[in-house]
Amino acid sequence: MLRQEIRHQTAVEHTLAERLERDVQKVSITVQELDLHLNASKTAGHTHQDTALMLDDLRRRIAQSMPDNPASKGWNTYSQCDEDGIVRECLRRISTIATLSKTFIEVGCGDGLENNTHQLLLDGFKGAWLDGSPTNIARIKEALGTLTSEQLFAKESFATVESMKSLLDEFLAFIGTNDIDFYTFDTDGNDLLLVRKSLESITPKLLCVEYNGKFPPPTILSINYNPVHIWSGDDYYGATLQSWIDELRDRYTLVSCNLSGVNAFFVRNDLVSAFTIYPTEMLYQPPRYWLVGTNGHRASMRWLKQLCTGQYLAGAAAGH
Repeated sequence: MLRQEIRHQTAVEHTLAERLERDVQKVSITVQELDLHLNASKTAGHTHQDTALMLDDLRRRIAQSMPDNPASKGWNTYSQCDEDGIVRECLRRISTIATLSKTFIEVGCGDGLENNTHQLLLDGFKGAWLDGSPTNIARIKEALGTLTSEQLFAKESFATVESMKSLLDEFLAFIGTNDIDFYTFDTDGNDLLLVRKSLESITPKLLCVEYNGKFPPPTILSINYNPVHIWSGDDYYGATLQSWIDELRDRYTLVSCNLSGVNAFFVRNDLVSAFTIYPTEMLYQPPRYWLVGTNGHRASMRWLKQLCTGQYLAGAAAGH
């Protein structure tokens, strides 16, 4: 009788222990989810001052561990995060060993208010914008009054493997040279295959590509080619950083990733002596999408319109 009671009590205790373990796991998961939610809430409601402090702290840490990493020189006027400063720093270094043509091509330019080359236009560069959205291109035309000026040619088209060469031929004809300084590519989709196709026509000195930062190196992932792919807002897009490195290694070398963990910068191998090359695991930046956003007053197309239409020169002449 006593043995039966002991066995019964032991069974009850075992059952209670299993139930308690399950309850603890549930509480643990709930706490993790709450923590994630609270962190997301903190970042979702951050101010420009908060963002600036985060970026300054990240730059200080990078400057300590990788003093020659261009990411320590990042800032933005029209780019999503800090790409404007990284582009300028990379081109400055390249200019010490090669002559710049002051040209660019941007695939995935958006409506012009947030991209990687708007600032270059204000710095006197000439280039082409491509976007597959009719709405974005219509907004550019409305803001500038034209899609073709002396400095900029903007075009609506959906980039595909089949259309890439003809699009680039059209852009190169407008720019007037095949010697492109900067090529930046972001379509949230077939980027790796489309950049591969692009490099059959151009060999830019500096290349910027979007990487899927959710998957750190050495994970190799790239979406299957789909000419009508449209990003659905989930993690199925583009290619991982390691995939880009493996794809480009014969021609380009990774020199930096921006601090929001979105864009990677590659320099043509014959120009890489202007940079210090750090290990991939150090250069990789994880996703920090809360850092995305323009500092200061809201962006406009008015400076670019003034530049493209010659209003500044006309106004200056009238002032004299």
